[in-house]
Amino acid sequence: WRWFGQDGILPRKVKKWEVFVMEQFDPEVFNRGWNFNAGLAIASAMTSASKDITPEMKFNFDCAIIQDIDYLPEEGVDYTYCDYPTQLSAEIDRYNWKTPYMASAGGIVAMNLGHWQQINGFGNDYFGWGGEDDELHHRLRLNGLLYGDCYPFCKKHDKNAGKTGISIRRPKKGHGRFSGKFMHSANHTKRITDSSAYAKNVKMLNEIASGSSRWKNDGLSNLQFRIIGEEVDETDKDVGIVYRHIRVHRGSEKFDVHAVKLAIPDTVCSSSLSAVPQKWSVQDLGPKIPWNLDQLRSRVASSMDEVGADCNPHHLNFVLIDRRHGFAKILSDEDPRLLTVYFRSLKNHQNDGLIVADPRKASDIRESYAQVKSFVTPPTEFGVCKSKLPKYGPKYSVHEGPSCSGGGWDPVEGGGFFAYTRKQPGLKPVSWCNNEKHWTQLIVDKERCPKEWQGLKWVQGGTFWTAVGSQGFCVGTRASDEEMASFSRMLPQDDCSGASFDHNFAFSPAAELPKSPSVVVCVVKNTKSLSVEARLGGDSCEGEHMKVLARFAARRGSAAASGDKRFCVEGSSKGGDIIRPDKKCSKSKFSFAIPSEAATLAGSNQPQHRTICVVSDEINVGAACTSAPKGSIVFDAPSAADVGASLPWGDLGSAATAPLVLLVDEEVPCFGFLCPAAVKLLFHEGQGSGSGSSL
Repeated sequence: WRWFGQDGILPRKVKKWEVFVMEQFDPEVFNRGWNFNAGLAIASAMTSASKDITPEMKFNFDCAIIQDIDYLPEEGVDYTYCDYPTQLSAEIDRYNWKTPYMASAGGIVAMNLGHWQQINGFGNDYFGWGGEDDELHHRLRLNGLLYGDCYPFCKKHDKNAGKTGISIRRPKKGHGRFSGKFMHSANHTKRITDSSAYAKNVKMLNEIASGSSRWKNDGLSNLQFRIIGEEVDETDKDVGIVYRHIRVHRGSEKFDVHAVKLAIPDTVCSSSLSAVPQKWSVQDLGPKIPWNLDQLRSRVASSMDEVGADCNPHHLNFVLIDRRHGFAKILSDEDPRLLTVYFRSLKNHQNDGLIVADPRKASDIRESYAQVKSFVTPPTEFGVCKSKLPKYGPKYSVHEGPSCSGGGWDPVEGGGFFAYTRKQPGLKPVSWCNNEKHWTQLIVDKERCPKEWQGLKWVQGGTFWTAVGSQGFCVGTRASDEEMASFSRMLPQDDCSGASFDHNFAFSPAAELPKSPSVVVCVVKNTKSLSVEARLGGDSCEGEHMKVLARFAARRGSAAASGDKRFCVEGSSKGGDIIRPDKKCSKSKFSFAIPSEAATLAGSNQPQHRTICVVSDEINVGAACTSAPKGSIVFDAPSAADVGASLPWGDLGSAATAPLVLLVDEEVPCFGFLCPAAVKLLFHEGQGSGSGSSL
């Protein structure tokens, strides 16, 4: 950008650039329009959009441009074209130096602030790639702001040449060239793959194309977000450019990343695998949030004196814990971006977030969890879709993820299953091969696809590993003289023969995972009936009329350590539930166990326990337990330090106990810290039923 700012157009027209790099700080799929709205709201100090915006934050600017990061301007592009709404990217390399279609309003678009406010910005609810730019065309149309003709699609002697109101205005030929040669489809945000979300986007687009007035109430006017952090880069200030990386979170509720707990053991500098922590420092991350692995290591270094340690933290790894679900992942140099994904995925940073510093290698950490049966690599979710053909019946496709992409593709009933994307002992490969001419698939029980079959070219689509030869799903193939009719099908049945298809092989979904030895227990109050219940699980504690009073990590009753405090839960005569000592429940709903001794805290650290008690056959939490009668059940829920101390440290023998969290290593990353499919598979209530991991 420095080159363009200096020499892109001479003499220089733009004296000052403020480049806002907006980061959508949540686990949802990308929302291009919402991100731009947030950036414009900050630049114009629109205080109604965020509690974090003040009038002093306002910039004085002439033009506001939405700039996709995967297209760079070439010489001659004039960013001062904003007296009327202008699509600066009128000539794009990948579209043969045109726009993709006449009504396109995507890419790089410039307007003055008044015009952006007149059309109410972008729509806020276009999740995924596509739709928001087409709606922008209609917002301009409905406000009489289309000043372009048929260019660059005008034909010879075209009657629409020079006639405005057809498209967004575009600069003359040679002055709208943008190149994306450094970032094209392989690097682009993936297109939306959730058919229901795709259908919602199409519905919104059709509404506004038909003249809906929704644009008046959906955009800048109802925008709500919080600013999570800002980093300013003034490297190119000498040529008038300042870059601002701003993280924003949707909604008006506070998003306190600084409240995530950081637990540091006194063994933080030890290289011995037999070292066991004796005391802990537990602190909030604080206002200076470590946004990357190196900053987090430095944050630990600043607090080592609390535990009497002193070393260079460059070797440190971390265990990132989601206490809401009881799951953890390893943060190391293998995947340093995981820290940002973790921060943006937590629902309640103060209660759910816990980072534990660990001096061991990532491989040694995994091995320690595996030894105590608290490490799992869940299989990946796959889906089978079908699409109608004019003849030859439907065609089929298999892909990662539970949803079809829309656009004529619909899910096959019962066609969801789990399988592994990494080679697994005792399992065999199944690969799907894509024909890009007819968008059909050939499915083979091999690791690699054939380059040619039936006179057609095939490219590798993907591979999963499963039990081939077992029953559950079948694969059949049809070889036809007609190119479009030559493809495979996958169905949730034992045999795929019929309709000219030959049955090739059958396979079964991945076997169910064993139950996690750790659980999450929550105490909830029904605000309607006023009864108090104890439940297992993370998000299952939430619900209408339900208020969470406490949520804590525990061991499953069957995985209790020898010295643990053990409890069971059953229904109370007063309604709701009651917690009793283990074996004292006549009709136990579930049982759990917690460590009998609390972790030792170092220095000025104060205990952070939540006390739970049972008084008069009713569960109470917090202050109500201070006056509990003698003989009542009273216990402290495990604190952040207790969770850290429960992790598998030191020499692990046969008597080693399971930690209070389950370590997870997912095969395929997603937008969130834990993929929805993994939560579905690992969640306690979802285990132990059925014969396989099919949906």
